[in-house]
Amino acid sequence: MHRDETFDKTAVDEYLAGQLDRRAFFQRASALGLSMSAAATLLAACASGNSGGHSSSAPVVTATSTSVNPADIKKGGQLVEGYDRDFSKIDPVLTPWDDPSFVAIYEYTVVRDKNGQIVPSLFSSWDVSSDLLTWTFQLRPNLKFQSGAPCDAAAVAANFNIFRNPNLGENAIFWPTVKNVTSVGPTTVVVTMKTPFAAFTETLATENSMILNLATRKKLGNNYGATGTDGTGAFQFESYQPGTAVTVKRWDEYPGSGIPYIQNKGPAYLDSVQWVPIVQTGSRADEIETGTVNVVKNPAPQDVTRLMANSGLVTTEFPALANWWISPNCARADLGFNDVRVRQAMSHAINREALVQSLYFGHAIATYGPLAPNVVWYNKAVEQYNQFDPDKSKSLLDAAGWKVGAGGVRTKNGKQLSFTHYCDSGQPTTSPQLDEAIAPMLADVGINMTVKVVDDATFNKLVYGGGNGPASWSYEWLWASPVDLLVYFHVVPSDAANGSIPAVKQACAAWQSAGTRAQMAAAADALQLAWAQSLPKIPILTTYNIWVSQKKVMGYTPLQTMLYPQYNDVWLNA
Repeated sequence: MHRDETFDKTAVDEYLAGQLDRRAFFQRASALGLSMSAAATLLAACASGNSGGHSSSAPVVTATSTSVNPADIKKGGQLVEGYDRDFSKIDPVLTPWDDPSFVAIYEYTVVRDKNGQIVPSLFSSWDVSSDLLTWTFQLRPNLKFQSGAPCDAAAVAANFNIFRNPNLGENAIFWPTVKNVTSVGPTTVVVTMKTPFAAFTETLATENSMILNLATRKKLGNNYGATGTDGTGAFQFESYQPGTAVTVKRWDEYPGSGIPYIQNKGPAYLDSVQWVPIVQTGSRADEIETGTVNVVKNPAPQDVTRLMANSGLVTTEFPALANWWISPNCARADLGFNDVRVRQAMSHAINREALVQSLYFGHAIATYGPLAPNVVWYNKAVEQYNQFDPDKSKSLLDAAGWKVGAGGVRTKNGKQLSFTHYCDSGQPTTSPQLDEAIAPMLADVGINMTVKVVDDATFNKLVYGGGNGPASWSYEWLWASPVDLLVYFHVVPSDAANGSIPAVKQACAAWQSAGTRAQMAAAADALQLAWAQSLPKIPILTTYNIWVSQKKVMGYTPLQTMLYPQYNDVWLNA
């Protein structure tokens, strides 16, 4: 896992003084031997400590890493992992939420390493033409699916053509620039673009771009992902029982991983992995402390200090690839949500740091733009916006024509600034308590928000079921390509609900047509700044991913740059 290492204080001071940019910070960290994931968490904390209202403490990493003699590795056994939500079908094409079973059963074509750089997996190499419109990928030879069918270039091309089809792929919005996908021989995949699309590998390094056997999927129909799967990963499907468990077993004929940082290139060490849902946050610490599970994800924040002090456990935490936000429906002109001043007033009324400390015991980080500070594309300039400032909030509401009326609630044209805000009881790392803590902050400036908690099905029907939607709702997104997710959330819903913000739309388009990494960075910067100023959705905080494992669990290494750890290297020292 991560190592406990020291960092040169001079580099921290230089970064805080603006004398060292992000790239130089990471280069210095690498030269000093600091792991990039640890440097990223430190950078997030540095960024926080340099602007008012942010937490100044870095997430604590207590996991340790030691070299292991291959002869000492014990093979066999079952890893039982407590997961922080119930399960979705294990289908990369249509499943809207990807669970950790995906990274056991399927494989990425390319993947991110601990530095956030794109590295090989099923693809061993790739080239881009001088006009930036043709990508040529080389597939590792002699790959096969768990059913025995060949996983060749034709199979990969067929997957890509499914993913990019808006009538078939859940996330086709991330593939709009792709014009054509073909295979040449058994190992060459050629992708042509309508315009340059340097962000393509960002899209590929996500769970919804993992490769599956489409023939098996067709055979199983709607049962695919529930009664069976067919991937190329180190583990095969065994059982899928929502509310109870998902179990996979080792695939003994696995040809090996192409990911550079995976040490075990052959079949997995474990006999099987089982994930059990622990949807009650307060129960997770008990499950790992009593040994019911070997690993647990996201215990209650108030339990983390106790778990860290347990000598039999290893705890790793860092900001998730996520953000939690409030979504005022910008189509609701009667409430002023179409007026950016009202949305800005709501944002300035929220004391994010108080929420981080009181509800999450410091195991979260305030967000002032749409990305978490540890994301490689993070633009620190967003921190000049959305700081806690109730006086500014009141001034903005006054300027927008919302005057304090009866009971302290603001009124305009006879309409009170009063609305029902919906939250989803099924969100794993946030809770109604967060919405309920924000409500009195808004009330202090004259905004009456009544929180209504509904189940997952009702929430999805209200928000995504068509029609005008509710006045306001909250949501936490989690995605391995965060900038892609911003495109998704702004482009998929109607312009009216998102405020028809040209600068945000232009930045989304620039990201999806960038030809170089520098152009991607510029588009990501512009998108974050436009978002922080116009607030189509109001960012609040990013919770930490917290992983707690028994000390006997070896090789379990979560990365900040990916949603879930790989399981090839995991073994049980018992």
